[in-house]
Amino acid sequence: MAPEVAISWQVGPNFGWGLFGLQIAVQLKMSGRATPVLLSDILNYTGDPLERGMLEEVWAKNRGAIQAMRTRSKPGGRVNLKIPVLEALGNNAARQFVHPDFHYRGSQTHGLVFLENPAISIKALETYASFDTLTAGSTWARDVLRERGVQYTEMCLQGVDTALFHPAPRRGYLKDRFVIFSGGKLEIRKGQDIVIEAVRRFRERHPETLLVCLWDNPILGGFFVNLLNQSPYHPGMMKCVGDAGINWERMFDEAGLPADAVRALPLTVNWNLPQIMREADVALFPNRCEGGTNLIAMQAMACGVPCVLSANSGHLDIIEDGACLPLRRQNPVVIKHPELSTQGWGESDIEEILEALEIVYRDRKKARAIGAAGADLMAGYSWKTQIDHLASLIGL
Repeated sequence: MAPEVAISWQVGPNFGWGLFGLQIAVQLKMSGRATPVLLSDILNYTGDPLERGMLEEVWAKNRGAIQAMRTRSKPGGRVNLKIPVLEALGNNAARQFVHPDFHYRGSQTHGLVFLENPAISIKALETYASFDTLTAGSTWARDVLRERGVQYTEMCLQGVDTALFHPAPRRGYLKDRFVIFSGGKLEIRKGQDIVIEAVRRFRERHPETLLVCLWDNPILGGFFVNLLNQSPYHPGMMKCVGDAGINWERMFDEAGLPADAVRALPLTVNWNLPQIMREADVALFPNRCEGGTNLIAMQAMACGVPCVLSANSGHLDIIEDGACLPLRRQNPVVIKHPELSTQGWGESDIEEILEALEIVYRDRKKARAIGAAGADLMAGYSWKTQIDHLASLIGL
């Protein structure tokens, strides 16, 4: 009988941690290496009904026991389990997406870490030390922890659903435009201000350029969102973010991009992303920092879209000669905040971005070759492969 292992955070297809947890649960169940136990409620699920059915099977098996456990414990309190527990950890070892809010400890407790802020407090270091194992989502994040004394940290990259994300014919809805795709929640480290400035300048040369972006962010009060007011290009972006959401039309208009130059798409479930990505001529990711590998960049590469990637932090794990267009000119990132270190971050050079976009625009044969090489690279990072690796690291 396969051993049980608990996943403490919410799973779902619409956000990074949720997708990671979902794939851990699904892949462990399908491989038979372990029986997943979901400790947090499943978030609203509007994706693949077959995937939903598998998650419901996992949740239904333990729903009664989990709910009974909750009634015996006070939210915020510690709950001890007799099986291993996986915990999602962000910056400063903050637990992610646990609902209801309990502090779970297992027969062994394994921390999975994605961090962007190298400024780690003494308390956070003590928290990291309380875990039986720590696995970071990128080589850079692993090295940050090791440099701060957390020597036992290992590394496992995220995966790609290669059944969804792979090269396939375009539908041709945007065939008369040069389409630049950009994805990632709106915040300073994702570099949307850089994308806007680069597209604005590139469009001056090539007016048929269209930016297709997926930048919605359901947590607009987040730490990195507010730092957009320190953008070196468009510091006024935060004026377009309010309680009612993001005023995209105003944001792009004030940045010099007219309405017909941009399509800002709403939050989109994972299984609909490939059809959008494949319509693009190029994908642009001048991100200032990635604690993991940047899953949406991996997915775009897997679809065969030539990708322009900033050569810093977690991106370095997916940059390979000929498989993308790396942005090597990385300057220090200057952001003033007493609780933030930008050591290891990178500020991409706009001129280098324009050069990369010009390569794709002028040499479509070379662009296709780059896209194909990127897809081949990502084919080796299926979720099955990566979760098998993670399972080995934590002794399953």
